[in-house]
Amino acid sequence: MRLTRLKIVNYARLHDLDIEVRKHLVIVGANDVGKTSLLRMLNLTLGATLGQLYQSLSRADLRDQDQPLTVEAVLADFSDTEGALFHREIDIDADSGAGSLTVRLDVQPDADDLEAVVIHRVLTGTADRRAPTRQQLEAFGWRYLPATRGTSGAQLGGPNSALQLMFDSLDMGAERAVLTGILSDFNDKLHVSESLTELRRKIAGHLAKAMPRPVTANDLAVRTAADPGASMLEGVSMFLQRDDQYVPIAEQSDGLRQLMALTLFDLAENAANIIAVDEPELHLHPASQRTIAELFAAAENQKIVCTHSPYVLQRFEPAQVLVVAPGGDVHQVPDDSLGAVEKLRAQWWSPRLLEALTARYVIAVEGVADRIIVEAAARALGIGLDRLGVVVFELDGADKFRHVYKMLGENGFGVHVLGLVDKAEEGIFLGAIGGRLKDLIGAKVWPSDSDLEDEYCKALTGPGAGRILIDAGVCRLEGLLQACGASSEDELTSEAVAAYCRRNKTDAAIAVANAMSQEQAEAIGSVAGILTRAKELAGG
Repeated sequence: MRLTRLKIVNYARLHDLDIEVRKHLVIVGANDVGKTSLLRMLNLTLGATLGQLYQSLSRADLRDQDQPLTVEAVLADFSDTEGALFHREIDIDADSGAGSLTVRLDVQPDADDLEAVVIHRVLTGTADRRAPTRQQLEAFGWRYLPATRGTSGAQLGGPNSALQLMFDSLDMGAERAVLTGILSDFNDKLHVSESLTELRRKIAGHLAKAMPRPVTANDLAVRTAADPGASMLEGVSMFLQRDDQYVPIAEQSDGLRQLMALTLFDLAENAANIIAVDEPELHLHPASQRTIAELFAAAENQKIVCTHSPYVLQRFEPAQVLVVAPGGDVHQVPDDSLGAVEKLRAQWWSPRLLEALTARYVIAVEGVADRIIVEAAARALGIGLDRLGVVVFELDGADKFRHVYKMLGENGFGVHVLGLVDKAEEGIFLGAIGGRLKDLIGAKVWPSDSDLEDEYCKALTGPGAGRILIDAGVCRLEGLLQACGASSEDELTSEAVAAYCRRNKTDAAIAVANAMSQEQAEAIGSVAGILTRAKELAGG
């Protein structure tokens, strides 16, 4: 059984959505846009008891508090056992013959209590729309690992840990009797030990003074935590060998504990149908993030993953990604655009581009030098790009914009993209976005006249830009004068210095960036314009 469609209406944290779930689902976006809230509604719909629903939901979850909040989760691909358990509730499509099961959660405002809600969860495939039984709820096979899971040792070796779950599910066969006998013999030896018997006498003597009834050494026992007759593996842990010593897995580093906890959780819940994990990248090195993502993506059961990590995202297919935008709107690549996006996957499905999917807004620039100038201007203007969730993405050439926009833009993942481009190349950006020229220039595309080197050299003046290059060690005065055809520093023109900067783009950009003032940043028209627009969009 797996999730194939999800519909949410009138939820306070998200816009209404109706999405297809294609094998796995990877939810990405900036901070505080509603990614975990989407997981929360799925967890309540498929995993919570009725009591937990009433504890977790209130009128505050209703965007319009006079209307119900509705969640519909559609499940399909049933095993024979699942088909028998839900035989009354499964709908059969008249054309394809495919079966589906819809779980509907309704949170209604209580007409008699302005602060209360009335909650119903039903399986819609029957006329009486019955609530799922406990057995049916368990058969959904939903498991959820929240971001608040932490990395404590209890996650690995506690009584409710994945490791203990695997121990409890083991069929020991004939070994059970042997190990039970060994454990019983060990407890017998502990009981007759002279040293431990003396210790029990001392403890009993002290307890007798404080307790209302007599206590003797025979009333106390020193035994293993595991009961030989019940669970002989209770309290057993797993160790890693290091330098000829065995170290408990619960005492490893935070990163290693997190990696092992996720791996063991996935292994222990192998029988589950749908496993949801919020931020699997917590405490993990990028290489470990990729490893975990590969395990998740290759699994037979379905994964619902919420992440900020481009390394996790990279291991899943574009069709499986859902982007949550600022304001709670969601985007996934439409069916008719999947083919075009898949063709770009080999070159562009990389952490560098995928970081843009976790941003609120993207400023696309032609190259490294342009990114350096834009980021420096933002600092000079007091615009915190990271705080606003703005990523400056370098294309490595204006001609690449059409490919990037096909993936990120309106017909891709719906990311809000702003473009900074040389005047001569603006047609590439305008053609990729589409629309009327007057609606795009100064709103989505900012051409530099004629290019960014020209603009920042005009803002700095020829002598000013030349002095910055000389002081930064990019060139010597004699060499710059010769390259610009000038006899003195005062005769340097902005056009001539700009031509020199084009031949040394990155070094010149670094020098200018380090010296840029607020007034100079404001004078670079295209850069100041695109940064101001990004700030307005982000509400900063």
